[in-house]
Amino acid sequence: MAVTSSAPIDIGDLVTEFGGSAPHSLTEYYRGGSLVPNTTANNSVPTSGAISLTDFFGATATSGTNDRTLTIGSGNIGFLTAFGFESTNAGFGFGAISDNAIDFTGFDVTIEAVYWTANKIFFRASTNPGNSGWTSMTVGSTVFNRTDAGFVGGGSVNTWSWVSSNVIGTSGTQTVSWQE
Repeated sequence: MAVTSSAPIDIGDLVTEFGGSAPHSLTEYYRGGSLVPNTTANNSVPTSGAISLTDFFGATATSGTNDRTLTIGSGNIGFLTAFGFESTNAGFGFGAISDNAIDFTGFDVTIEAVYWTANKIFFRASTNPGNSGWTSMTVGSTVFNRTDAGFVGGGSVNTWSWVSSNVIGTSGTQTVSWQE
């Protein structure tokens, strides 16, 4: 499970996620130290220097991140322009992702889409894992917790969405990762 993605947050949230020895201090929670993995999901946590509780929004003790490189394309979904990756399975087809398979513990999924449109980030996967099995998706340094997402499931495809600005971008590449 990841640390909360919004206030309120306290050092107890870090102890619950990462452990540590009492008396607790923020300096025991630098990214890449013995408690906080140096992963994409934890990019907002500093490796040294100034550190704040708000640096830990969405951070996770899980070290498996399933990083992917998203080559940003654009296309229309209905009457809306979208940026990111959309497989041709839905008939739109734009962008690309370095590997569209995620091997979660207990099940595998195929990434069908990761894109932004209409002030929302969308993640769509097939093989119908249901609304479970992973905790968060990170786009660049922005963490999207699964439990905060709108969810539509059915058949062999599930879609999660979050209200967000365009953290994917409009061209180039972006790192996307999933945490269990």
